[in-house]
Amino acid sequence: MRPKIVALLFGIAFGFVISWAQVSDPMVIRKMLLLQELDVFLLMGSAIAVAALGLWILKRVNALALVTRERVAWTLAKPARRHVVGSVVFGTGWALAGTCPGPMAAMIGQGRLGGLFVAVGVLAGAALQGMAARRRSPASVPLQDPSASCV
Repeated sequence: MRPKIVALLFGIAFGFVISWAQVSDPMVIRKMLLLQELDVFLLMGSAIAVAALGLWILKRVNALALVTRERVAWTLAKPARRHVVGSVVFGTGWALAGTCPGPMAAMIGQGRLGGLFVAVGVLAGAALQGMAARRRSPASVPLQDPSASCV
């Protein structure tokens, strides 16, 4: 139960940061995509830099996860067709919704109606992906744990 509580607390903190940075505002995203304001690019770039440094450190020291105390391990996958298709679907959804799904909960919490449309799109996409995965995989092979697919 402890990992779920920690995840909830980090999720709440992430929502506050997203709201504070105004990344849940479609006009901010629009200005970013039109290259009128670069704040969001700087925010994403700093997040990527911190994550890259953290992953480099974890890999070098063969560390244990802070919450679960499990060994941190991952495998690299070569880009495949499914990655390209997923990227196109993600980009199309982002263009139609005017926002990335990341701030979806913050948008709903702020009372923005667009957040509900994003949530419906994310849930529909997850359901379609699940149906496609079940159709591709034999009944005897269990589906991969989504939490294990993070790189």
